Amino acid sequence: MENDDGVMVALLPIISDWANIELPHLTLVYAGQVGELSASDLDGLSKAALSIALLCAPITLRTLTKDVFGEGTDDNPKVDVLRFHPNLELLKMRAIVEDWNASDFPFRPHLTVGPVGTWNSDASPVMVAFDKVAFCTGNECQEFQLSRKFGGDY
Repeated sequence: MENDDGVMVALLPIISDWANIELPHLTLVYAGQVGELSASDLDGLSKAALSIALLCAPITLRTLTKDVFGEGTDDNPKVDVLRFHPNLELLKMRAIVEDWNASDFPFRPHLTVGPVGTWNSDASPVMVAFDKVAFCTGNECQEFQLSRKFGGDY
């Protein structure tokens, strides 16, 4: 979330050396701009991110395809992304934070690789593992380790 006042909760990949951005992530929810949210909304979203960390184990998602998202405008530049098949664990994580959703776009799990045309590999990773959840406000991010070690529903 470079030079931005946006608020999000996102999963962070374990390995991302193939990405061409500073903070590769899979956004679970985009909550809007910092100035649009109350202090209690920010507090609640931070606690929801911590809850995900405490309730959820690291996950691995299967890559569906490489794609391009964005309109090519200053507000919505085109970017190379990896799209993922959502599994039940990812959908449970999303459910914890989706009440804060302020995005104009449907939830399509993806990881931004970089600006359009920066993907320099013919082969996309078949699987990507995520072991942290981040609560980000603008350029500041708090990271929490996904830590649940035992099976079961929550």
